[in-house]
Amino acid sequence: MRYLLLPFIVLYRIYFAVVFFVVLTILYPVFWVMLLNDKNFEKVFRLKVATSRIILFLDFIFPKRIEMPEEALTGPYVICSNHSSYLDIIQMYSILPRTKFMFIGKAELLRWPIINIFFKRMDIGVNREKRHSAMRSIIRAKKEISKGWSIVIYPEGGIPVNTPVLNPFKAGAFKMAIEEQVPILPITLIDTWKLFDADPPLTARARPGISRVVIHEPISTKGLEKKDLVNLRQQTFEVINAPLLKYNKEQIDKG
Repeated sequence: MRYLLLPFIVLYRIYFAVVFFVVLTILYPVFWVMLLNDKNFEKVFRLKVATSRIILFLDFIFPKRIEMPEEALTGPYVICSNHSSYLDIIQMYSILPRTKFMFIGKAELLRWPIINIFFKRMDIGVNREKRHSAMRSIIRAKKEISKGWSIVIYPEGGIPVNTPVLNPFKAGAFKMAIEEQVPILPITLIDTWKLFDADPPLTARARPGISRVVIHEPISTKGLEKKDLVNLRQQTFEVINAPLLKYNKEQIDKG
């Protein structure tokens, strides 16, 4: 069956990429001018939200929050989510349109055309191989938290090979949350792995559809210390993993 669908998968992936880059190319001059001044960052965030909605609508991807906290999510938070698709970043703006945030992402994103403008000017690129780069990124992230911005970190450190199975979480997000005494906001992306899988680039799973999301209750870090990091990391892992086990049990059991 997959071989019969392969031509449609390839066409959809090409269509998705065309929509993504055409929309961003049209808006690029607006983003470029706005990003010249740090004071425009909140306006840029709102434009990113609108851009996300346009791209997802044109690609027939419809995020659906099936669970979320009753109280408004104002932040700042360290936002932790599973990472299973190239959809994850663009979709985050539609998931949390009123919670202003910045991404911490790999320095490789600085080499991506169009997208790199955001990591040069607003979002935070980090080269984990270079200690001084990682330290600069952490200092910048803490500075933005003090201004009320939330920080999105994918604690797996990349997209796992066997999604939706989670990779072990790295410590950085939880260390930052404890040091800054801001809550962790866990998010579970249930379907992005099957709506737009990462590899191989041209033939991996891809289709339109509803992308279910669970926004969990924030996990307080008030009063936590360095010795609590492992427990906080494990608690967050279990919270994010629970909906994956519930809705993707068959796939996870195979993995």
